Amino acid sequence: MDFFMTGEIAPLFVRWSLPHWAALGIVALAAGGLLWGCRRLRMESRLLVGKVLGSFFLLTFLMETFGRIVREHWEPWQDRLPLHFCSLMALVCFIALWFRTPWACAVAYFGVLTASVQGLITPMLHDGFPSVAFFAFFIGHGLLLISALYLPAVLQWRARPWDDMRALGLCDAYLVCIIPVNIWLDTNYGFTRYAPAGTVLEYFGPAPWYFLTLQIPALALLRLLYLTVRVRKK
Repeated sequence: MDFFMTGEIAPLFVRWSLPHWAALGIVALAAGGLLWGCRRLRMESRLLVGKVLGSFFLLTFLMETFGRIVREHWEPWQDRLPLHFCSLMALVCFIALWFRTPWACAVAYFGVLTASVQGLITPMLHDGFPSVAFFAFFIGHGLLLISALYLPAVLQWRARPWDDMRALGLCDAYLVCIIPVNIWLDTNYGFTRYAPAGTVLEYFGPAPWYFLTLQIPALALLRLLYLTVRVRKK
């Protein structure tokens, strides 16, 4: 992929390289700075900033979906559909930030902090810095992380009892629905057919059964996350 319209070829992405560490550091600083600053705003301004973030998610989702479908690309068309988990999480974050629907807030918080954050740790990227794909990936996944933290830290959203289990159930429903789609299209949305190299899924058995093995650590992690945002009794 060429970058900045110069005709040069971007280098391949390498995990845990200096650009990867730099991107993670920038995401962490941006998240901390935005959350710290917005917590000092009045609630009306906090809601407005949240809606701006949500609008950005919707806009980028539409632009990325349209761009991946119509442009020439090294991927076959079946792999360019907006069926990746993080693509759907962008829509969920839009609903959560705009309408603060309880189920959307729960799925955005628990889904991003247990699944989508893995994208930052073990990115599925072909082109490295300074390609457009590199910036788009880390900006998109970084904003997912910021939005998930924005709900409890800034908008003061609190989880209802068993919201973590409901969120896990919806994520599992996505996997169940996407398996026949992957078989039909010969794709790997949700990584139900094979685990990407270097990801945590490789340590939990063969696909798609590693999702069954992951239920136990997922339940423990979700319960810990729930304890940080549960409604506290007076």
